[in-house]
Amino acid sequence: MSAVAATRKAWSLSGARPLAVFAGIAGFVFGLLTIAPTADAAPYRDTLTQWADRLDAVASEMDGKPDLKSARIGDGALLKKGSSGERVLRLSQRLIELGHLPADQATDQFTRTVDDAVRAFQVAQNMRPDGLVGGGTRAALDRSPAEAAAQMRQSAMAMRGFRDTAPDTILLVNLPDQTTTLVRGGEATLSMRAIVGRPSRSTPLLQDQITHVIVNPTWTVPPTLLKEDKLPMLRAKGTPGIQHATIYLDGVEVAPETVDWNTVTPGRVRIVQQPGNHNALGRFRFNLTNPYSIYLHGTNEPHLFDREVRTISSGCVRLEDARRMAEILLADVNVTPDRINRMLDKPEPQWVKLAQPIPVQFVYWTATVDENGTVHLHQDVYDRADETASAPPASRA
Repeated sequence: MSAVAATRKAWSLSGARPLAVFAGIAGFVFGLLTIAPTADAAPYRDTLTQWADRLDAVASEMDGKPDLKSARIGDGALLKKGSSGERVLRLSQRLIELGHLPADQATDQFTRTVDDAVRAFQVAQNMRPDGLVGGGTRAALDRSPAEAAAQMRQSAMAMRGFRDTAPDTILLVNLPDQTTTLVRGGEATLSMRAIVGRPSRSTPLLQDQITHVIVNPTWTVPPTLLKEDKLPMLRAKGTPGIQHATIYLDGVEVAPETVDWNTVTPGRVRIVQQPGNHNALGRFRFNLTNPYSIYLHGTNEPHLFDREVRTISSGCVRLEDARRMAEILLADVNVTPDRINRMLDKPEPQWVKLAQPIPVQFVYWTATVDENGTVHLHQDVYDRADETASAPPASRA
């Protein structure tokens, strides 16, 4: 059982929460979302058909339901126990509308009672019950039944378009869900959590291909990160804040403390982090061919995958189990796990060209279905749902 599942189970069995978890619209939606499990081990195209049909069915059930919402919490800072103000008042009003707070409990103070109600709502929405009203919980609270139905239909249409055009072997990255799935020979072979770009440095919707796997990669700080983060840090502190980094000025290695960085423009600087467990890319990089310096890689911060919302990178996609992804792809060129271990022991990057490039597609599905048939609605992290709903399906790679 995952940590999240264990937390949900412990919360639901506590017996100490008097609030009605399944009341109101939230309860109705949750009831719809958790029936009709999908078949196990179906070919991926069949799975997508089942998911799309499920999303359309739930959306149809929701069409006739009234939109009881009158309070929108709106964008703003994280709300948690101890917070106060107008947005907390709107939060309490919304929780009353959904049946998680008594009608006389409207308040602008985030009390223990409000915290209990938020957690009950999160359980009903199949979210982590942490009592924190951040982007994901806020979006779920503000979502009306009509908006939820629209999300489901948009994603169902996109899934069918992908199903009808994608090749039998492809790496799929769903940006709102922050997950990666490897499909080989029409079967879903490997799925894992991913970390994608933050809204200010969003990951683009690409069709591309993996051509090489690099074991023990170096990391060259990308231009935007160099300009916005690392050069200002060099100017302020005389260091880029990167372990085992080599700094080049006009192509020549320099000691950072010997340079007046206030007179240096970003185009003259290159910062390269050496391979190892400290490296920001982890121990594996999966090279793509796009002109935006977007690729897939591991990480030296695996704890970040515990987050529910993982839109925190500078645009590239970090993989929860990059080692396993590398093992599967490199097996096609007779690179065994033992050989990978030997490559990891070397001090320099090891490039391996794939026998055939692996197609990669980044998609934007804000509604998905899990193996139990449960529908999950994801935050529109880049405010792209409307534009992707009307986009034509991709051509077969």
